[in-house]
Amino acid sequence: MHILILASYYPTTENPIVGTFIEKQALALHRAGHRVGVIVLPRFSATREHLRRAGIASLRPVTHETYFAYADDIPVYRMHWGWFFRPLPPIASALARSAGMGAYRDYVKAHGVPDALYAHDIFYGGVLAAALTRRYGVRSALLEHSSAYQEGRAIFPGQPSIIRRTLRSIDAPFTVGTALVDALHGYALDVSLDVLGNVVDTGFFSPGPVTPRPPFQFTIIAEMKERRKGYHHLIAAFAQFAGRADVRLHVRGTGTLKPEIEADVRAHGLADQVRFLPRLTMDELRDLLQASHAVVCASTVETFNVGIAEAMACGIPVLSTRCGGPEDYITDSTGILVAPGDTQALADGMRRMMAEYDRFDRDAARQIIVERFSERAIVGTLERALTEVIPRKTGTP
Repeated sequence: MHILILASYYPTTENPIVGTFIEKQALALHRAGHRVGVIVLPRFSATREHLRRAGIASLRPVTHETYFAYADDIPVYRMHWGWFFRPLPPIASALARSAGMGAYRDYVKAHGVPDALYAHDIFYGGVLAAALTRRYGVRSALLEHSSAYQEGRAIFPGQPSIIRRTLRSIDAPFTVGTALVDALHGYALDVSLDVLGNVVDTGFFSPGPVTPRPPFQFTIIAEMKERRKGYHHLIAAFAQFAGRADVRLHVRGTGTLKPEIEADVRAHGLADQVRFLPRLTMDELRDLLQASHAVVCASTVETFNVGIAEAMACGIPVLSTRCGGPEDYITDSTGILVAPGDTQALADGMRRMMAEYDRFDRDAARQIIVERFSERAIVGTLERALTEVIPRKTGTP
């Protein structure tokens, strides 16, 4: 099957993390034998990076990215016009559709008409996919990742009607978590939404060769850019273990809030027990997870949380807030769920994790992730969805 991904954001050389979960799905589909291409909707930061790297003379409405390791196998086309300010969604949507139609024509001219579109996020990959489906009849799927709906942040003029129209135009709409289904049904209750999840590389993230050693190590994998990640509550909860030599907290994350979080650590007298780690390679991240006794999510809102899922793939028990995503796949035998935004609940959860550690089922934790979020599982669900929707006549622009 020839699948064209419409990505609202995608990794760049300067920011290889943004949209990496979309890139993982592109690679998974390619490895499964599908022909895959990518069109990336415009983002000002990506265009600015392109100008720094290649100069203004190289700028076009759409550029064919060649710096990816898989460039010969998965063509990536990045749009550089069609961007507009977020507070005016009707104008931004119109520009995205107009620019996207041009990008689609460029892609089809070079690579042929795709069998299916696979958009990520309504704004604005889904908006473009819906427009292409209406105009050309090409089948379409959508995977929504954004936490904005769970947080009630879809508040700009015209936004609800765009959400409804997009969801009703997509053949196979998915979200990454059940809580996001409930949130989107607030805009289009008549649309059937399924849960897909994100890809977890269960071949790479696997149990380590040895059992983690003392002291007891909690680890959090979360960027320090948004307060919803719950660092303030986590540090305050961990402060109840101040001075104990038998427990440590490792923090893997970067971002503008890091100085504030480091100050919290010092204020609570935790400098000797909390270790901040730099950006890690994938091998280093896996080693960190395998060496951890438990991995923590302290967020108030999450739609999935890849870090928690990767930890479970390594057979590591997890402590998480009921923030929307993790409760879809954490069970009583694989982890502990506590109320979000509750410092004492987090502290009590840590105590339970240490006291009850031997009861957690490492094999069950891994099996849940393999069965639901491995490349094979995700690709299989997408294949079934894209082949079972009502066949359409795929038109050439």
